[in-house]
Amino acid sequence: MGSAGPAAAVSLKLVSKKTSWAGVEVRHYTTTSPKTKLWLARIALCAKGVHVTATKAPSSLASTGSWAAKQAVKLATNGDFYKTGPVRVYGQAVGDGNPWPLKQTGVWSGYSWEWFYKKHGWIALLHDDVTFSHSQWIKKNKAKSWGLKQGWKPKTVTTSLPDGVVALVSGFPELVVEGKQVTCSSPTAKSCFPDRSDMRARHPRTAMGLTADRKTLLLMVVDGRTSISKGMYGAELAEVMFKLGAWEAFNVDGGGSSQMWRSGSGYLNNAKGNNMSSSYRSVANHWGVFAGSSAGKSSRPGHCVSSAPCQVLPPKGGVIDDKSTCFQTFGPPKYWRTEKAGFAGQLRWTNAFKTHQPSNWAWWRIHTSEAGTYRIDVHVDKKWSVHKAVHYRVQAKGKAYDKTVNPAGKQGWLTLGQYAFAKGGEQWLRIIDQTTKTVAKNQHIVADAIQVVRVGAWCGNKTCDGGETCKSCVTDCGACASCGDGKCNGGESCTSCKQDCGVCPPKCGDGQCNGAETCSSCKKDCGACPPSCGDANCNGDESCATCPADCGPCPPVDAGEADVGSSDSLGLADSLNMADSPAMADGNDGVALPDVVTAGEDDAQDETSEGVGGADENANDGLTGIDVGGTPDAVAQNVAGSSSGCTAGGGGSGRAGGWGLLLLVALALASCRRRWSDFSPVSAPARPPCRR
Repeated sequence: MGSAGPAAAVSLKLVSKKTSWAGVEVRHYTTTSPKTKLWLARIALCAKGVHVTATKAPSSLASTGSWAAKQAVKLATNGDFYKTGPVRVYGQAVGDGNPWPLKQTGVWSGYSWEWFYKKHGWIALLHDDVTFSHSQWIKKNKAKSWGLKQGWKPKTVTTSLPDGVVALVSGFPELVVEGKQVTCSSPTAKSCFPDRSDMRARHPRTAMGLTADRKTLLLMVVDGRTSISKGMYGAELAEVMFKLGAWEAFNVDGGGSSQMWRSGSGYLNNAKGNNMSSSYRSVANHWGVFAGSSAGKSSRPGHCVSSAPCQVLPPKGGVIDDKSTCFQTFGPPKYWRTEKAGFAGQLRWTNAFKTHQPSNWAWWRIHTSEAGTYRIDVHVDKKWSVHKAVHYRVQAKGKAYDKTVNPAGKQGWLTLGQYAFAKGGEQWLRIIDQTTKTVAKNQHIVADAIQVVRVGAWCGNKTCDGGETCKSCVTDCGACASCGDGKCNGGESCTSCKQDCGVCPPKCGDGQCNGAETCSSCKKDCGACPPSCGDANCNGDESCATCPADCGPCPPVDAGEADVGSSDSLGLADSLNMADSPAMADGNDGVALPDVVTAGEDDAQDETSEGVGGADENANDGLTGIDVGGTPDAVAQNVAGSSSGCTAGGGGSGRAGGWGLLLLVALALASCRRRWSDFSPVSAPARPPCRR
């Protein structure tokens, strides 16, 4: 066995082709040099009504025709190599959904001395699926160099099987490996199929294979050992399977075991000639194909890899009835009866009996849309549910749970228990007719509807609970907030989504002095407030006179000051209103009146002033101006501080001279009423009393 390469020159001639049932086509070919006859059955796994089965673990052997007739299949071939004592196959086997007991397979440790121990590969059919496992030799020698990636654990030698296998047949050597034909430099060389020496001689052959899309099962028999059909070498068998469309293929039991049987036609090949006998050889296991409307199988194909799930349960669960395409019976159809009773007016029943493996059983395929805990209820009928110890098996989330219940005398839903289910398929409930004890006749077990009910928190129960969020469960928690959806919701705010929530209202600390913010309410944005009366700080232009609240009351004045400040005996308030005087009509000609009356700064100035200067006169010559708005005390102080005496001077100059003299006299008289020291910030020398 050298490599994967081009096929040898085997010439094939199509003799006939017939499709007896939808999805089951048989082609008859011949070859030359030497002349050989072969038959190829193409089983379309996605055709309506097509289901494939294989032999359950038998206690005795059976020819392909006798087994097929009993099972009511439309087409059958022989399967794996076998031995007897006990009946066992070289590899592994699953028939009618039941794996063979370990001691009836070639992988039991007690057979480790056998030359074929664990050398096999297999093809398996499951619910809506098909898979295969490479042979031991291929996995050990070609997995890496040929880059094997498909099939069951393609690089690991293992005896584990997928869950839910309905039918499985083993064989070896491998003929076509993931699209690569196995070729040999010589069909008789020792290197040609080193894992099986009888491939180097011509024999009758049987082979099984799959197309690349796994939608077609190929079953082929080759006649030999007669003058009209010489048989094939293993290398030729690989070439023909590859030419006829196999992407993956295995050799199975051949020689006298090579048999193909079709309902209504019997054996298509020369099965007796292959056996070099006048009888058909009995073998250990077989492939069988259901087609059309026979045997009570569903019209829905059983193993189509492209089929949608038969029924997807919503998050809350649901009912799977025996009318559903997710329900299927196994075992001889004649032992399944249908009654107009039960849920939705139909149920099925069979009898329980003691056996080493299930004979008639059924399953409900469960495909959940969400993972979670579900309660399983079965519908029972008090008339037909007779057996008091009905065996169920739940397959959920990769684990199997066995449960036995007593439905006798009960009507309606009966609970089996609560189980954790994964999301998706490959989960089911089985009802089994097998018992470990002898039972009486007519111990009916009923297969009707089942109810799968969600338990606990789940998306769709109208409560946003557990780990649910708007992302994981819109139904319960509502839609997630999305900036730009026109709704200010979820975690949105004016800060995160101005588009939906609008501009944020003024907020102290946002760097902008806006809205109702002031220096008092938000110093961070508006800065410190300017000084103001009432802020408890006497600052800026504040004084005791303008803001006693901050600066305190002004200091008190004595009685003399009070007389001067309040006296109007001199008529200052009225007589000093020079703006009303005709003589002062012209502001430029009148006497300038500053806030304080300022006397000349010259200490040498005489008591008797030569005159009071007007606004245009030299300030050193006399008073520069009078502010009639000033207080009498202020005026008197200024006059006193600038005069060398209290005697009023005489004389004046200009139009203001008369007014100036009059004012000076009035002020001098007022100042004489106070002591000199009252106007000085420091002690002053004593002055003589004023002369009047």
